[in-house]
Amino acid sequence: MPSKKKIRKNPAEKVVVNSKAYGKHERAPRGSKSKAVLNRAMKAHGKRLRESTIPAKLIMDALQPFRENFKGGMLWQRLVKLFAGQAKKGEPYSVTGIEDWDLNVQYLTSRIMTVSVKITPEDDFSNLEVEVNYYFSKRFLERKSNITAFRITLIFLFPNFKNNKIKTIPYVLPDKLLSDSALYSFIVRVPRHASSYLVCYKAEACKNGELDQNSGNAGKAMCLIASGTRG
Repeated sequence: MPSKKKIRKNPAEKVVVNSKAYGKHERAPRGSKSKAVLNRAMKAHGKRLRESTIPAKLIMDALQPFRENFKGGMLWQRLVKLFAGQAKKGEPYSVTGIEDWDLNVQYLTSRIMTVSVKITPEDDFSNLEVEVNYYFSKRFLERKSNITAFRITLIFLFPNFKNNKIKTIPYVLPDKLLSDSALYSFIVRVPRHASSYLVCYKAEACKNGELDQNSGNAGKAMCLIASGTRG
């Protein structure tokens, strides 16, 4: 009786995909690879990543209402990586390490302006003294079209990662003409029991007192500008 030969299947052809996150690249078709056996370290890593989506989602959900006209970016991946790294070190989740993070690196804040935000908590962490100023880049001033001012919103986030709750306080500053170099200063009342803060800076171009709605992301910028914890 003739022996049965095993028929070896040719490796599945690669599929070309084009994603916003990773650009054009090749990958194997879904379901074409057998499941890998995970060792203990890989299982622990996967568990940390899954659990780290909880604090990441807390921040993303709080920012979402302010991002309706500023899309895209890799903030989610960056937050998950940060919190997973804290968990790997055995540290509790915290805002430590989040500072000067653009929400969409294709539209950097620095392409429009250099921002200075100084936040000084009072000794008992009941108030935050805030000073804000910004200076436009030479390139932006050369290409500003008919933009006359900018509207700045500072979104103060006070997360509680133990209870998975967050308090959000937005401050919309008066529109500032391009020629105005005045410093803004104000005080933010810290919610009761809050022990940390995270500040998101949003800048939107204005034309004659109205937001420029036709420039897409080009006339806007958003970044996580500062963070801090109770001393």
